[in-house]
Amino acid sequence: METTGDDPQQDRIVTAQYQPFTDDLVPMGTLQVIAEWEWGEKQLIQMVLEKGILEPTWDFVPVGNRLRFDVTFLIERATKWKLVDWDMGKLKYYWFTKPYLDLAPILVMLNRGAFAGSALGTFADKESGARVPKMYREGKYADIIEYVTRERDALVDVLKESREVLAALGDRRRRTPEPVGAKP
Repeated sequence: METTGDDPQQDRIVTAQYQPFTDDLVPMGTLQVIAEWEWGEKQLIQMVLEKGILEPTWDFVPVGNRLRFDVTFLIERATKWKLVDWDMGKLKYYWFTKPYLDLAPILVMLNRGAFAGSALGTFADKESGARVPKMYREGKYADIIEYVTRERDALVDVLKESREVLAALGDRRRRTPEPVGAKP
């Protein structure tokens, strides 16, 4: 998801993009980009909500980088448009039950535990998203589409490689449970 800034009280959602993945994190089909300049922000949000991103189910599992920002921004903008009406209880329930795969903690670990410098662009061919608001203001919509496509490619590359490395670590570290009734 791309926005015109960091403040959901005054900034807007510019694009939301999604694409199905296999269990092996291989993208299926075409990357779908819903653009504010084509639909308007309210309709963009409505289309994203219809995918089930705010449903605490496994039907739509968000995969991305720094998803807490994106989802929180989406919830605030959806609330502004009166598309959702969440109280604190519903918000907590969502965060405790919704499955999602966020690359952010993996990037921190790739950066030897340091948060500073753990951006996706540190580990992949990706420019900063800070230039998206300027592109939007200048009407460079094709450049935004190109940016989100490169961002998806970078995310998938790092996610797939990280999965292989972490799976190997998991295989080495996995403890096999003792059979039921076994004596220590």
